[in-house]
Amino acid sequence: MSGPLVPSVASMIVETLCATTETRTNLTQAEESVRGLTFDKFEEKLVSQVMEGINLSDFERVVERMAARHSLPNDKKEEILDGQYAERNTLVSKEFVFNVGQTSQLVYCKMATIKTSDSKIDLAIMYYKLDFKLSPQKIETRHTKRFLGIRVGHRTSIHYEPRNLSEKDQDCFTNFFRYKALKGFLLENPKAGNQITQGI
Repeated sequence: MSGPLVPSVASMIVETLCATTETRTNLTQAEESVRGLTFDKFEEKLVSQVMEGINLSDFERVVERMAARHSLPNDKKEEILDGQYAERNTLVSKEFVFNVGQTSQLVYCKMATIKTSDSKIDLAIMYYKLDFKLSPQKIETRHTKRFLGIRVGHRTSIHYEPRNLSEKDQDCFTNFFRYKALKGFLLENPKAGNQITQGI
């Protein structure tokens, strides 16, 4: 009789992402909110990599090469390296810095490691980064013209204001792009979803 299915390092990433992804209803709301935004700047990057059977003695060198190749921040590289000290390790890192009228940044990173033996280790990483700047909001104001108290016409003035995001808007924004990161990882690693019991 076979034993319980042991999750792969890639499925550990998907499981954690699924656990933090909103319900379908909330995701629909998030998508509608984000679809209504326009951007003056939109630069996104997704790093998706799964490596199995790495020699533990080579792990640090492999991570150094991977971090350099994908221009990963040094703190993310160090977080990946921490995996060599545990039998099983998962880490989620989320950063969202929003500046009204300026370039802002969203970073969502998930990494996992499993030691499959005393000398071998598996590694999976999903790193999503979005640099963006929201387009200003167009404001139209209607002015009524009066003469001797009688309305004789109107004019419309237009000006632009930096677009802000409420706390709810920011939640929708991060949920939408977190889900997009999950879909991107699954597209590159479709087998990772085979062991997931929670649907997306």
